[in-house]
Amino acid sequence: MAIWFTLMGIAFLAFIVGMIMLFSQSKRKIGVITVGSASVLIIASLIGVFISISNYNKLQQQVASYSSDSKNGTTKSEGKETYNVNWHNNADGMDKKISTVTVEKKVVHSTMEDKDMPGTLTIAIEIKNNTKNELLSYPLQGELTTVNGQQLAADIILSDLVDGKMKPGATIKGTVVFPLDKLDKVSDISWFQFSWSTYNKDKLIKSDTGRINLKK
Repeated sequence: MAIWFTLMGIAFLAFIVGMIMLFSQSKRKIGVITVGSASVLIIASLIGVFISISNYNKLQQQVASYSSDSKNGTTKSEGKETYNVNWHNNADGMDKKISTVTVEKKVVHSTMEDKDMPGTLTIAIEIKNNTKNELLSYPLQGELTTVNGQQLAADIILSDLVDGKMKPGATIKGTVVFPLDKLDKVSDISWFQFSWSTYNKDKLIKSDTGRINLKK
């Protein structure tokens, strides 16, 4: 939505400049063209804003509908298992920990795929910045690979982790939720591998857990 507001601002400024040109005999033709073009851009920007708002409202309604179903018991859990994995890595100036992983067979609505999924895999993760620089870390944009060949993206709405900027000494902590498009029973997920990107200034750092086995 931000890009449409930016475009609208630029178009509005161009419209004002064009209107000023209309009062100049030598620049009147350019002014007419500028005003016309700016008017078209303003209309296009308004349409883009309305479409973006409509899509956002649709997404919120889907999330609200899912939450309501969960509270009313419409969506029931058919099995849930939480594993203590205690994965720890302190490479690249970051202290990275995954304490628990939960696999649950329960229908959820994936806001990323805009469809219902049969279950979720939830990672409880903690990352501390031990460098002297501000880092940009994006676990929510990471990729999860599971035993049955699924390569999955996290659902930002279902997750509660806030990623992004990390000042020196700062810690981000929360859950990253991955809707599973294949899940017959909880025990089907016996291992997973998770990777995500972090930026230290212009340097790209790829963090990868390697294969983590899920054992009771």
